[in-house]
Amino acid sequence: MLRNGVFDHLYGRFKTGLSFDYSLYKFLVMTTDTNLQFIREKIYEIKHAVMYSMSNELVKIPNSIVTVLKVDNEGNLWFLCTPPAYRVEECECIFPARLQFYKKGKFFRVEVSGKATIMNNEYNYNSSAEGKDKPILIKMAMTNIEYTASEPKEKGKIETILGNSYKWLLKNVAVPRQEKSVFAKLHQTH
Repeated sequence: MLRNGVFDHLYGRFKTGLSFDYSLYKFLVMTTDTNLQFIREKIYEIKHAVMYSMSNELVKIPNSIVTVLKVDNEGNLWFLCTPPAYRVEECECIFPARLQFYKKGKFFRVEVSGKATIMNNEYNYNSSAEGKDKPILIKMAMTNIEYTASEPKEKGKIETILGNSYKWLLKNVAVPRQEKSVFAKLHQTH
């Protein structure tokens, strides 16, 4: 935790019940947060996630694969989502969501949940996509982040022996080849 004069001053004001500027505190902590930088790098490494809308509303953004644009210094995750089959205006603009980042060959996964906000009014995406096919820009305030790392599975002795034996057999044991094609022999008999 950041323990300099500014933080102590703000923390002291908070404890005494006087006004506390949360945005300044969030700025001070997030700019020096190495955990945020670590999570940002892991999210950029995978770049795509499955989004689950956790809303209880009848009309909501459907579950879909999303593409991450950026993770800002305030802990917001910006991503693009495919539009629903119906009008986006019918969906609620602020909803709880969960993103799961996983990629084959990577030995980690990241799960992020928080409050997602549709930001299409502030978004000018320069593409040839028009109207309904235009991707939706969503900003998520990350409130819960789970990073899980797994070690690559090492082969046991038996697996190693079987693998080496199989490679040796393929390399050293040759299947005898016939000089002429079987079709040539069939043609000669008729």
